[in-house]
Amino acid sequence: MEEFFGIPMEGIALGAGAATAAVFAFLGWLYLRNPVMFRYGLRNIPRRRVQTTLIVLGLMLATVIMTAALGIGDTVAHSIKSDAFELAGETDVLIDWDTEHHPVPQDARRIPRALVDELRQRFAGDPDIEGFLGVIQEQFAVVNPRTRLNEPNAWAMALPTAEAVPFGGLRDLAGNVVQLSGNEIVINEDLAEALDAQPGDTLVLLYEGRPIEARVKAIGPTSWMTGITQPNAGGTPGFAADYEFVAGILGWEGSVGAIAVTAPGVVEEGLKHSEAAKAKLEAALAGQPYTVIALKQELVDLANTVGSFFTTFFMIFGAFSIAAGVLLIFLIFIMLAAERKPEMGMARAVGARRRHLVEAFLAEGMGYDLAAAIVGAVLGIGVTYAMVTLVNRFAESGFGVRFEIFVSPRSLTIAFCLGLLATFAVISGAAARAARLNITAAIRDLPEAKPVNPEAATLFGLLRGVLNALVAGGFLVLGAVAAARLPALLPWATLAIPSGLVGPFLYVLRGTNFAHPRSERLEGERIPLWPFWWGLTAPFYALALLLVWLVRERRPSRVPAWLLLLGMLVPPLGLVLSAMQEPRRPIPWAVGFATVGLLLAGLLFEWGLRENLAFPFGAALSLSALWIAACLRYFRYHERSVFTAVSLVLLAFWLTWPTGIYDGVTGELNGDIEMFFLSGIVLVTAGTFLIVYNADVVIPALAGLAARLRALLPAVKIAVTYPLAMRMRTGLTVAMIGLIMFSLIVMATLTRNFERIFLSDDAKGGWDVLVTVNPNNPVADFRAALRDAGYDLAPIAAAGAMRRADITEAQVRRPEDASLSRYWFLGVDDEFLRTTELEVKTLAKGYGSSRAVWEAMIADHSLAVVDQTALTGGDGFGLPEDVLRLGLRLANGFEPFPLVLHDPGTGRETTVTVVGVVDDASTFFFGGIILHADTLARAYPDARVQQFVVRLVPGYDSREVAKAMEAALVQASAESLDELLDDQRAAQAGFLLLFEGFLGLGLVVGIAALGVIAFRAVVERRQQIGMLRAIGFRRRLVSLTFLFESAFVALSGIVLGLVLGVLFSWVLFTSGGTGDEETIGAGFTVPWLHLALICAVAFGASMMMTVLPARGAASVAPAEALRFE
Repeated sequence: MEEFFGIPMEGIALGAGAATAAVFAFLGWLYLRNPVMFRYGLRNIPRRRVQTTLIVLGLMLATVIMTAALGIGDTVAHSIKSDAFELAGETDVLIDWDTEHHPVPQDARRIPRALVDELRQRFAGDPDIEGFLGVIQEQFAVVNPRTRLNEPNAWAMALPTAEAVPFGGLRDLAGNVVQLSGNEIVINEDLAEALDAQPGDTLVLLYEGRPIEARVKAIGPTSWMTGITQPNAGGTPGFAADYEFVAGILGWEGSVGAIAVTAPGVVEEGLKHSEAAKAKLEAALAGQPYTVIALKQELVDLANTVGSFFTTFFMIFGAFSIAAGVLLIFLIFIMLAAERKPEMGMARAVGARRRHLVEAFLAEGMGYDLAAAIVGAVLGIGVTYAMVTLVNRFAESGFGVRFEIFVSPRSLTIAFCLGLLATFAVISGAAARAARLNITAAIRDLPEAKPVNPEAATLFGLLRGVLNALVAGGFLVLGAVAAARLPALLPWATLAIPSGLVGPFLYVLRGTNFAHPRSERLEGERIPLWPFWWGLTAPFYALALLLVWLVRERRPSRVPAWLLLLGMLVPPLGLVLSAMQEPRRPIPWAVGFATVGLLLAGLLFEWGLRENLAFPFGAALSLSALWIAACLRYFRYHERSVFTAVSLVLLAFWLTWPTGIYDGVTGELNGDIEMFFLSGIVLVTAGTFLIVYNADVVIPALAGLAARLRALLPAVKIAVTYPLAMRMRTGLTVAMIGLIMFSLIVMATLTRNFERIFLSDDAKGGWDVLVTVNPNNPVADFRAALRDAGYDLAPIAAAGAMRRADITEAQVRRPEDASLSRYWFLGVDDEFLRTTELEVKTLAKGYGSSRAVWEAMIADHSLAVVDQTALTGGDGFGLPEDVLRLGLRLANGFEPFPLVLHDPGTGRETTVTVVGVVDDASTFFFGGIILHADTLARAYPDARVQQFVVRLVPGYDSREVAKAMEAALVQASAESLDELLDDQRAAQAGFLLLFEGFLGLGLVVGIAALGVIAFRAVVERRQQIGMLRAIGFRRRLVSLTFLFESAFVALSGIVLGLVLGVLFSWVLFTSGGTGDEETIGAGFTVPWLHLALICAVAFGASMMMTVLPARGAASVAPAEALRFE
C-alpha cells in the first residue's frame, strides 16, 4: 500500500517518525534540565500496578486500531501484488485488440503473428524491451479417461515455447524448462488435482463437441503461462500448449489473440521499464487497431488501491474506538490530577513551579504512552493475524481469496508513531489543565474556587472571549480553511494565518513572570525556553516575546467593544489587543471557542452547499448547535434545559437527514463512509448530554424498583447519586461505551438486514441447481444432453435456459442519449419465463403481477425487466465509471420506457421496452437486465456464457443432484443454489464476526474506564465507606453499591448505543441512506437476539472489571477509613 487518503505512505512515515523523534528529544531535554521532577513523575507508574495496567490497556487502543487497519491494508495489497506477479510472471506489457475504438466481432479480433516478428526486429537491443511472445487463450472442457474425472472449464495458454526464453521459459514444478511440440501440454497444479492427472496421461480436450487428445508432459505451477487469467484466481484449472497445436484446433493459424512483452530484469524489476516500454510501443503501433496495456503496473496499482480501501474502511470504523480512547486518556489524567491534588499543592508550596508539575505529568504520561504504544503495536499485529486467519477460513467456503499475512515495517512505524503522538497530544493538554490549581485549596483537597468575572454574562465578555479564542488558534484554522475554500477571503487569510501562528504563544507567556509589569515581576525568573527548542516555532515565539515586551507596561484599564470587533476583523490588531490584557483577567474560553466554531461552521456551510458535500454541511450544523448551547449557558440560561433542547434538536436532525427530508432546502448532498463516523459522534454526544443532564429522572423509578427488595434500596440510591454528582467522569465514560456500542449495533443490524434481502431463499427464484456450460461446447438441448449421458431425468421438474452478456460485451443507452453505458444482460427462454418464481417488485402500467410480466415477455420478445442497480448505478466498489445509471425512481404503474441495446462488435442496435424492476433478492443469481434469450442472441451475438437452471421434484437433494449432473455433462459444472447461498451466508456471518471483533476492541476502552473510575472511587470515598460501615452497612451492601454504580454507568452507555444504533440503522436502511436504494420499501428487521448477545457481553465484561475494586471497598475497615485523610 503506497497511499493513505491520497498521502504517500513514505511521507506519513517520515513525518510521524520525525515528530516522534522530536517528542523524545524534548523529553530528554526535560530530563537533563530537571531530572528530579522527571523521576518524580515516573515513580508513580509502578506504585499501583493494577491501575497502571488498566491505563496501558486503555491507552494502547489507538495503536492497536491503526496497526490492525494498516496491517490489513498491507496484507491485502501484498497478497494481490503477489498474485499479480504470479499472474504476469515476466510479462510487463500486453498488446491487445482495441475494442473501444475498433469494435469488431469477437472472432475477428485477431492479431497477425507476423507483427510479433516485426516488433521483435524493431526493438532488438532496446533497453526497455527484452522480448515478445504471441499467445492465444481459450477455454476447453478436459476429461481424464484414466480416472474418469473431468473439468468443464480449463483455460489453455497457447505459446511457442522456444520463444518464451526471455520470459523465463515454461517450467515444471521442479523449475526445469519445458519445450512443447505436437499435442504435448503442461497442466497446472489445479487441473492436475481436479483430474488426478500425472505426467504421461492422455487427456481429451473438448472443443465445439470435438474430442482432441493431448499428452501431459509435465505439471507446472499455477501461473499465467499455465492458464491463470486473473489475480486471486487460485483454483483455476489450466494448461500450457504449443501454439501450432491450439491454433490448428481453433483455426487461428497465423494469428494470435495478444502479444506479451517483457522488460529487462526479473519479475519486479521489469516495473521500472513498463511506462517507457508502453510509450514506445504506442508510438510504434499508432494508427493500428491495438491497445497497449501496462499489465503488471495496472495490477500493482489495483493492489495498492484495494489495500488503501481496506485500510480506510477499517480506520474509519476504528475511529470510534480511537475517539473513545482519546476520551479515556483525558478522563485518566483528570482522575490522576484529582488523586494527586494535595501532593501537587504541597509541591507548589515548597517551591515547585506550574511547569514543573506539567513536566512531571508529561514524564508519567509518556511512560504509560510508550508502554501502550509498544503493547499496542504487538497486539495490533496479533489482531491482524487473527483477522486474516478468519478471512482465509471464509475463502474455503467460497469467498475465493486467500491472503498472505504481511505487515510492513513502515506501517508498524506509522502506527507506533501516530498512536504515541495522538496520546502525547492529549496528555499535554490534560497535564497543562491539571497543573492549574490553587495551592491552598489543593493542599486541603477542596474544590477549586472559580475567580469572579465581572464581565460574565455580558456582551463585552462574549466579545473578549471570542477575540481570545481567535488569537489562541481560531485565526489559524479559519485562515487555512478560507485560503483553501474561499479565494475572496485570501487577503484576510494572509493576515490571519501568520497571526494564528504567533497567537498561541501569547498564552504560553500569559501566566509567566515575563508578562507582568515591572512592579509585579520577580527577580531571577526566566521565560519558557521550550518553544525555541522546537526550531520551526522559534520565529513565532520570538514575535510573541517582542509583542508582550512592548505592551506589558502599557496596558489600558478597558478596551472599547468596537475595538474588540475591529481586532477580530484585523488579525494583527487582535494580537496586540490580546497581549494588552491583564494576565490575571478571566477569559470565557468556552463561549469564545464555540463562537469560533460558529465562524468555522459558516465556512463549512458554504463549502458543503457549493460542492454538494454532506460532511462539511453536517459538521457545520453540529458546530452551530454547540455555539447556541455555549452562548445560552454563558448568559446563564438554565443549563439543563439548554443542553436538553439542543441535544434533542441534533438527534432529530441526524435521525431524519438520511431520509432526504431536507433536500428541498439544501439540495442533494453527497457523502460516503465518513458520514457514518460523523453522524455517530454527533448522535452519541447529543445522547450523552441528554442522559447526563436528565439521569436524575430515573432515580424515582429505580428507587421504586428497589423498594420491592428493601435491603437493596440504600445501595441503589447511593449508586445513582454519585455518578450524577461527577458529571464529567460519568459523561465521558457513557460516551466511550456508547460510541463503541453504536458502531457495533449499526454494523450488526445493517448486515442482518442486507442478508435478509439479498441472501434469502427468494434469491433462488424457485430454482435449485445452476449449470454453467463451457462456452466453446454449448448444449443445444439440456434434457437430451443429460439423457444421452445416461442421466435419469426423474428429479427434473423444470429446466430454464439462460445466456449471459458480460459488462465487457454489452453496451446500452437511452434513446435520447448519445453516450453509451455498459451493463450486464441475462437472456432467458420460454420455459424459464413460464416457471420462474422471481418477483417483479415494481410493475409498469398495465401489469398487475409478476406472472403477468413474465407471460408478456413470452409473447413479446421486445420487453425487458431491469434491476435496481440499473436505475441508480449502485454503490459497489470497483464498478466502472460508465456503468448504466438511469437515475430513475420508479413506482408501480410507471410508464414503460425504451432502452437501446448496442452491440460493440457490429454497432447494430436493438430496442427493448422496460416493463418492470425485479426484486432485489434475485440479483444474487439473476442480476442484470432480463430479456428474452432470442433478443439477447440478436442484440449481442458474442455473448457465449450459457447456463441452465433446474427446479427439482420435491424430495431430491440439490447438492447430490448437482454432483450427478456435473459428472454426466463433461462440458458443464453444476452447483446447488442452496449450497451457494449457505456459503455466502457463512462468509457474511464470518465477516460480521470479524468486524464486530474489530469494533469490539473499543470496548476495552469503556471497560478500562469503568475499572479506573471504580479504583479511584474506592480511594476517593474511603471516608464515606467508613461512615457507611459505621452506620450499619454490611460488607456485601458496600460492595453492591459500587457494582450498582458501575452497572448504572455501563447500562447508560449500552442502552444509549443500542437505541441510537437501531434507530439510525432503521433510518439508513429504509431511506436508502446506505447507498443501496434496493433497501427502500424492503422492510426492516431488528436482530434482537444478536443485539442482546452483544449487550450482554459488553455488560458482563464491564461488571467483571468492577468486581475487584468493589471487593476492595467492602474490605475497608471502618475505623481506619474514618481516620483516612
